[in-house]
Amino acid sequence: MEKLLFFYWELEFSIKRFMRKAKGLVWNRCLKLFWHELWIRKNEFHSSLRTDTDAMSVMSHEARDSYIKGLVMRRNAAHKRDEGRAE
Repeated sequence: MEKLLFFYWELEFSIKRFMRKAKGLVWNRCLKLFWHELWIRKNEFHSSLRTDTDAMSVMSHEARDSYIKGLVMRRNAAHKRDEGRAE
């Protein structure tokens, strides 16, 4: 009986880990980042310009570098737009 409970617990843990990783890959890394990169926001403090650590946790090293470079570029562009609007 104890072995069966241990097997069930291990199976449940594996399924939850898989679902968490699948959510990270599909939602955080693909859909959510795609939506945030569609256009550059006018407000430099928009939530899409924050670093998304959940998405970065499932990225490769090269993808992380590319994500950070793109994020900095979008932040700078939003900052320039925000400066122009304030004047």
